[in-house]
Amino acid sequence: MVLRVVKPLSPAGRDHAPMDTPRPDDHTLALQALTAVLDPEIGENIVDLGLVERLLVEPQRIVLRLVLTSPTCPMGGAIAEDAERALAQALPGRRIDIDEADEVLWTPERLSAAARRRLGWDDAAA
Repeated sequence: MVLRVVKPLSPAGRDHAPMDTPRPDDHTLALQALTAVLDPEIGENIVDLGLVERLLVEPQRIVLRLVLTSPTCPMGGAIAEDAERALAQALPGRRIDIDEADEVLWTPERLSAAARRRLGWDDAAA
């Protein structure tokens, strides 16, 4: 279901924007918030790095499972804290549960195409 917000005219009556604009769903808002969370060692956002294994957004809670680039990643706690802050700011009032998907191994194949280009791992350029 797509929610639409009716946009009122400006006080001067000159607002020529469409009367209704789609409101991003909560899952989209959560993903957008997570793109602001950077892996401090790599300098890329956790979405493009493929660290988001699972994102469940419900009316009362958010569940995030992260795959770290290494099982002994020293920045895992900092990444989780940053993700929690970003989600709480984007979707306030929900319980946020974050854990690590220990059973999943991170590999470079998890990188988005944009991250591959930025990191110089673009196979097409080779």
